[in-house]
Amino acid sequence: MLQVSILLPLLAIFLVPLIKKNIKSIHLGFFLLLVPLSLFLYFSSKIRSIYNGEIFTNHFSLASNIGLDLNLRLDGLSLLFVLLITGIGTLVILYSAYYMERLDPKLHKFYIFLMLFMSAMLGIVLSDNLLSMYMFWELTSVSSFLLISYWYENERSRSGALKSLIITVFGGVLMLLGIFILENITGSFKISEIINYSQNNEFGSLIYIAMILILIGTFTKSAQFPFHIWLPDAMVAPTPISSYLHSATMVKAGIYLLLRIGIVFSFTPIFANTLIIFGVITMLIGSINAVFLKDLKAILAYSTISQLGMMTLMIGIGNLGLYNNNHTIYTFAFYTVCFHIINHAVFKASLFMVTGIIDHTLHSRDISLIRGMRKILPASFVISILAAMSMAGVPPFSGFYSKEFLLTTVYNLLDTNIYYLIVIIMTILAAIGTFIYSMILVFKPFLNEFNPEVLGKHKLHIVNKGIVIAPAILALMTLANNFYKDVIVIPAQKSAVVTKNYITHINHESFVTKELITSIIIILVGSLIYIKLANKNSIYNYSPVIINIQKLYDICGEKLHSLTKELHDLFITNKIRRSMTYIFISLSATVIIGYFILGKPLAINNFSEVNLINIIISIGIVICCIFLSFMTNRLVLIMTSSGIGFMMTALYVTFRAPDLAMTQFVIESISTIIFLIAFIVLTNKTKHIEKTKFKLTNAVIAILSAISFIIVGLVSYAYKNPSVISPFYSENVIPSGGGNIVNVIIVDFRGFDTLFEITVMSMVALIIYSMFKIIKKGGNKDEN
Repeated sequence: MLQVSILLPLLAIFLVPLIKKNIKSIHLGFFLLLVPLSLFLYFSSKIRSIYNGEIFTNHFSLASNIGLDLNLRLDGLSLLFVLLITGIGTLVILYSAYYMERLDPKLHKFYIFLMLFMSAMLGIVLSDNLLSMYMFWELTSVSSFLLISYWYENERSRSGALKSLIITVFGGVLMLLGIFILENITGSFKISEIINYSQNNEFGSLIYIAMILILIGTFTKSAQFPFHIWLPDAMVAPTPISSYLHSATMVKAGIYLLLRIGIVFSFTPIFANTLIIFGVITMLIGSINAVFLKDLKAILAYSTISQLGMMTLMIGIGNLGLYNNNHTIYTFAFYTVCFHIINHAVFKASLFMVTGIIDHTLHSRDISLIRGMRKILPASFVISILAAMSMAGVPPFSGFYSKEFLLTTVYNLLDTNIYYLIVIIMTILAAIGTFIYSMILVFKPFLNEFNPEVLGKHKLHIVNKGIVIAPAILALMTLANNFYKDVIVIPAQKSAVVTKNYITHINHESFVTKELITSIIIILVGSLIYIKLANKNSIYNYSPVIINIQKLYDICGEKLHSLTKELHDLFITNKIRRSMTYIFISLSATVIIGYFILGKPLAINNFSEVNLINIIISIGIVICCIFLSFMTNRLVLIMTSSGIGFMMTALYVTFRAPDLAMTQFVIESISTIIFLIAFIVLTNKTKHIEKTKFKLTNAVIAILSAISFIIVGLVSYAYKNPSVISPFYSENVIPSGGGNIVNVIIVDFRGFDTLFEITVMSMVALIIYSMFKIIKKGGNKDEN
């Protein structure tokens, strides 16, 4: 069933065109809603079993010889994520049914890409094989690119989608290299086996390279500094996409991977401290930038960056606790992350949806102009209060507990090193910023009097009342933290850690704790700054940006574009001769230099017997090749060139290779005919005598190419090992259905060989037919 859960959204894609064509009176989203809903109900039925410690696995062989298998595993951690993917996905599609225009001609593409993304996300969190997980990882990058560029007519949509694709795929490719290095060290791509290896073996220095590469992959996906710049630009996507990809699913993929395999790198404090440093920087940058932005979705984007930084910070602290053998802080930090993953998905998706409602109503997201929306959208106002207060960490909402757990975890850093005081200060500053932008989101758009100027040339659009159902459900969940805190978060924590002592809370000596005092200070300072500064539009005259990473990205992009253009103009000249020169020089250099770098001897002791006839034919070939370089008559050139080919045919016959001889004979005959027809069409205007320097250059390239092919042939012959492959055929005669080993070999080898020969012959026949058609129609003989 785990495999079916990944395939179900893909299968639903094939139903989209049928539903679109035959049922036009009902929104497409109401039908596709059943896909994530059924998966959510299925995975919900596994909550009790997972809570009791059961793990569900499934195996499907894909390419076992290279380690690529679809090993699926449903434990507490993957259950948390699949419930988010399917649960939030259900509500997002419900919201889309009211948000997206039913008659939009591109609507079917929207849902096709959404189903593709959902399948990829499920594949990431259910995979127990790093290679198959990587396949799904990159599929999320491609599908998110398609979703972000949904309104591709808009330049911002195209550039935002391209930026997200470049950054996430760049990180993914580096992560793949890290995965290969990790497999080279541990001998397995299977995550559970890699973790077991890390617990029982010591690593060499190579593991640090794998760690860095995998960290870059997770940082790019989860928008960590300095790779966070793609997320704000991705806000040009339709609001349902932002609420799904950029709050609950795609941006959490990196967090998931850190939770899943971070334990492998916990042997060194470098890993933990890297997460702590980049996490707290990301948290602070996102928090401060969100306060100074006008666009509602941009505020939520930087808010998401900040929250992702917080999760990375917690994972880093947890791994540091494990390294210091402090299992209390280790397990509690992981509990905090798992708890906040749900909280963030709930309140952030809700706020994105409310932002979409405001944008749908006013055709604007400019918070410096939007006022008085509480009278027009009263339900959205209430939803915003619930979601924003949870994000701000105000009791009794779930976000308050996240913040308290965060402070408890961070304060424990002081027991390790006094220098972590900087991290504590930065965390508190980020929390103050979080409170301020939460107040901006909930009060600025809804209070005061409505300003008609915000509409511009547009009219006030009254949205369907059903559009508030999904965000309302999510907002109410901010008050239901005790339910999922026990039955979902604890199993997720247990699956992420490698100890049997699980800490889900830390007892305090009194009610008044430093965490509570800090929370009160955050609320008071945040409220004061909001009232005095953030509540006024004058705040938008300032920018907290010191180093503009967006500008650096643009500059690098322009420089790279200029460089590639110069390389393109240098190498791509639309001249076949020059292109072939580049190809043969590169090929020859790679083979010859590679051979001498490896320095492996050619241990050949059994050449085939060479007879007098072989020597005579070879001398004839050499003489023809030499004379070719001095000939100017086209007919003589063609016949001499063909003579070389026919002499090669004779050489194959003398070495008892009739099949090769026949193939060479047929190809050479057809090639001769093609050349003759081609030169009938060409005239003397195309004929010119090449200079000696040009011929010498070609001679050098030809000699180097010949040497490289000789090396390839000799090395292949020297290191062949027939004993390796022959048992395979003898053991698989009966399973393959061939009857005997000869039939099996013919089907496996000669079958494909014949197929390729038929393909080549068909292409050549089509070329000959086309050229005869040109001659028959009286084509222009002066045409070059």
